[in-house]
Amino acid sequence: MKSIKPTDLFLAIALMACGLVLGAWLILRSGNGISSGSGEDRRFARTFAPSETGAPSPGERAISPDLSRALLDALREEIEQPHAWKNEALLTFSDPAALAEFVTSATAADIVVTGPFGATNTIRVSFETLEALRDVLADTKGEAPAVSANYSVGIPDLAAAPPAGGTGTAPFGAALLPSIGVADGLDRASWGAGVTVAVIDSGISPHPAFREGQITHLDLTNDGGALNAHGTAIASLVAGNVQGAGGVAPGADLLDIRIAGKEGVSDSYLLAQGIHAAIERGAGVINISMATYGDARPVAEAIAEANRLGITVVAAVGNDAAGIKAWPAAYPGVISVSGVDAEGHLAYFSNTGAPTIAAPSVGVPSAYHDGGEARLATGNGTSQATALVSGAAAAFRSRGLDAGVALTRNALPGAAKKQEIGAGILFLPNLNTYRPVTK
Repeated sequence: MKSIKPTDLFLAIALMACGLVLGAWLILRSGNGISSGSGEDRRFARTFAPSETGAPSPGERAISPDLSRALLDALREEIEQPHAWKNEALLTFSDPAALAEFVTSATAADIVVTGPFGATNTIRVSFETLEALRDVLADTKGEAPAVSANYSVGIPDLAAAPPAGGTGTAPFGAALLPSIGVADGLDRASWGAGVTVAVIDSGISPHPAFREGQITHLDLTNDGGALNAHGTAIASLVAGNVQGAGGVAPGADLLDIRIAGKEGVSDSYLLAQGIHAAIERGAGVINISMATYGDARPVAEAIAEANRLGITVVAAVGNDAAGIKAWPAAYPGVISVSGVDAEGHLAYFSNTGAPTIAAPSVGVPSAYHDGGEARLATGNGTSQATALVSGAAAAFRSRGLDAGVALTRNALPGAAKKQEIGAGILFLPNLNTYRPVTK
């Protein structure tokens, strides 16, 4: 066999290297197109990067007509989904200057803009046609915003009818607190002390179940209307302290964040704003006994921020007897709560979808306010289950415990499957005898 000269070998290697570099350059060049480029779940709102072909400097760059059409198509796909408010959208800008320019142009084009709130660059827009929104976006300089539909968020309805003689209907009644480990007469005055629980709901009315100075109110609806009684019931299960409407953690403070009006209906924009408000005001636990079947990016980002800061977020899976969790319970990091009856069976109305934990949700006594008089009532729903878990989370946090770990480790097995009740049914040890371990 003929031997290869060293100089020939080096030349061959050099030629191969040049070929590889040229091939890589061609591949990268051919990949310059509009793409989300993030690997995100496609259920999230899609984000489009401005085209770089012939683009001027970032300070002068306008959103190209092609890009505005892509945004239009993305938004049309979003708002055609069920539960999305028609002719509304949520826009999140990464560039504050672009946001300010868009707001000025949108106002001139009769597009109604709400927001932004807090330190976010998220706004809600209402428009006559999608094309009108597209035209304003096409004239806006800077980076294109992320777009999302604005979904209906509401108090979970009891859509399923109770089965005749079936399981999942046994009420708790007066046995509610003992069933989760809170014995009659147990002193719980310090349970939740030093912890603020944000109740993002329909507002909390005055009621003897709450101590003086326990509640701080924040109304994001600004509608001036009467309150739906749901928020008062939920708050009493978290931190009430009156016979017939006792909560798990009476020592906790309550941050009442009202996002729903008298009919119990809200939207993704107000929910995201409510979560940010809870973060800004120092909540340790956020209770969301509301649900939606629309995945709005601003809500997902608000939940992620709360998780990053170590805030315990608790949410209801929904009352549609469905095999999935509603949002925001479906987001990563959220303690999702299904409901059980007094016999440990899955409540006949509860969604499932592998929740974190389950709690009492059938025949649950709580405070109630009918708009004229403070009362007591009995209700059903994963809303009630969620409030009990939020109260337990506050109680655990007040003792220096990791709420998520403590909730799942102390949960009791029930008659339902793991897919239905997760780690089990809510249970609390006697926290008066607990001594935190110090480092």
